[in-house]
Amino acid sequence: MDVIWLNFFNTSSLQYWLDIFAICGACLFVDALIMSQLKGQHRAERSHYLLSILSVVCYVALFPLDSELFRHYWMQILLGLYLYDLCIIARDWRQLKPSYRTFYSVHHGASLLLFMVWHLTFVPFTDAMAIGALLWVSSDVWRWAEQFWRLSGRHSSNKLRDGVYYLERGHRIFSYALFLWILEFQFTHTSEVVLLVSGILMDIIDTYFQQQARRIHKIKQSFKPLPEDPAHVKSKRKRKKAA
Repeated sequence: MDVIWLNFFNTSSLQYWLDIFAICGACLFVDALIMSQLKGQHRAERSHYLLSILSVVCYVALFPLDSELFRHYWMQILLGLYLYDLCIIARDWRQLKPSYRTFYSVHHGASLLLFMVWHLTFVPFTDAMAIGALLWVSSDVWRWAEQFWRLSGRHSSNKLRDGVYYLERGHRIFSYALFLWILEFQFTHTSEVVLLVSGILMDIIDTYFQQQARRIHKIKQSFKPLPEDPAHVKSKRKRKKAA
């Protein structure tokens, strides 16, 4: 209990939150630079996805460089990124797609509640937890890349979307499996259980919204007119010329 209170006071310090706001500010600055270079529709969403990919790349690079430093700053980095997300959602609310607004409102609302729980229970934050959390967070990269590709005006087939969906699911299952394997399927700390349950809860939310999006997309696809047969088009042109 003393360790939990110590963790609470440490995360309530001014410097702790200054670091979070600094990370958020840096993200907003980079976001502005990215948006200034993007053209066309959905600039806010594309900038967000691109910056999210870059942040995860930095996140992944930090762990092998200094795992202790990663474990010390991982919560602040994550909170800074989430605060950045909330800022751009508020800034571009009317320009964002309704599905984007709904998903991130629910997702980040649940995440902020989990952050409160993590602040109290993530003692200790072990190497096994760091690896599991890092793998889980990095699984979003596949979906972000596909969404950036699609919103940039490029074609994203159903096969590609389905492939990305199953790739992300497989990535997360691997993160759970590796986490449990490192722990030898035995929980030593409450924080380990909280991390696993948190991941599963957020996975349920993500999966639900992704399934809904896939279902709606396929329904829309079914109403699109099929392309005409080239031979039929050629025949129609000949009849027009003859007339």
